[in-house]
Amino acid sequence: MVRPREGSGTALPSGWGSTMRVSLPRLSVVHMRHRGAVLAVLVGVAIALELAAGTGLAYVAGWSKVRAVLGDFDGTWLAALIGALLISFVGYYYAYRGIFRVEGGPTLPRRQMRAVVAAGFGGFLAHGGGALDQYALQAAGADEDEAKARVAALGGLEHGVLAIGGCAAAIVVLASGRGQPPMDFTLPWAIIPIPGFLIGFWAAERYGDRFRDRAGWRRKLGTFLDSIRIIRVLFAHPLRWGSALAGMALFWAADAFATWAGLAMFGFRMNAAALFVGFATGMVFTRRTGPLAGAGVLALVLPLTIWVSGAPLAVAVVGVFVYRVLALLLPMPVSLAALPTLRRMGRQPASPAGRIEGVNEPALQVPAAPGSAASQASEAAAADSDG
Repeated sequence: MVRPREGSGTALPSGWGSTMRVSLPRLSVVHMRHRGAVLAVLVGVAIALELAAGTGLAYVAGWSKVRAVLGDFDGTWLAALIGALLISFVGYYYAYRGIFRVEGGPTLPRRQMRAVVAAGFGGFLAHGGGALDQYALQAAGADEDEAKARVAALGGLEHGVLAIGGCAAAIVVLASGRGQPPMDFTLPWAIIPIPGFLIGFWAAERYGDRFRDRAGWRRKLGTFLDSIRIIRVLFAHPLRWGSALAGMALFWAADAFATWAGLAMFGFRMNAAALFVGFATGMVFTRRTGPLAGAGVLALVLPLTIWVSGAPLAVAVVGVFVYRVLALLLPMPVSLAALPTLRRMGRQPASPAGRIEGVNEPALQVPAAPGSAASQASEAAAADSDG
């Protein structure tokens, strides 16, 4: 799926050095086409969904209890929550950039990279799924198969690093003997993630080549296995790609702290390990992959999983509501300001010179057969360079 690239002894796919127009994926980048009035309506819908989820859970928790919780408001923790969200953006930027660059992948100018990361971090423009990321990768020079593999790798890295954090937090909870979160929350987190990683890395290494460039479901399976290979390269070369791993860890740690600060804002300082187990359990998808940045859904699920993990329900409802609204609204001005840059990307030339040089791990390389057109093109390019 991830194609041969410059410096690997094979030619780049034809057309990479020419002007390229990337068609906007129909489902996930649709918000990029909308005008201001439509975007304003969508913002209103997202806020309405958050309000509906918060109001419904407040009714379940009890209005009197919610009013009492609101009376304990401490603005210091609001500033801490906002700061944590800003830090999480920095982490997400480095993780996102790593997925682009690993295995000699394509690069974007910094302005374009910041625009794409801002849209993915906020999640609102993504409209669910990873087609905005695929659009950016193809605009940077990746072919469709490589772009899909890297998008899947980004999603895998998001949930994989979250799972490692959930595993560590669950082990801490079990070792401490705490009664909350319950065993049906903590045991799966403590047991499943690490064997899951190892099995996935083994399967990708053993069977990835078998399904590459096949048709139908085998092609989709090949893309999935290639995405696991990309993640494996990140873990196998921590000195080279540690910024991507550390960036994703920082993203989740800061986001979880923002949730913790939302609870502390209303007088409840939750055990950090218990909070992270509930946070990881309730994060059924990320802002990048959820429709309208997960509006309504995460605000409904997260308070319940954090409540089961030990927080009073009224505090969980109010604290998570503040976290979710700020996580939705704070990145939105930057995401909307990035729209012109995102729209221009597909009309700009995608040059093979924009790919990372000197990075040539073999895990995702597909060597060209001797005498093939790709091999001959590479040899001709080398001869021109020598001349």
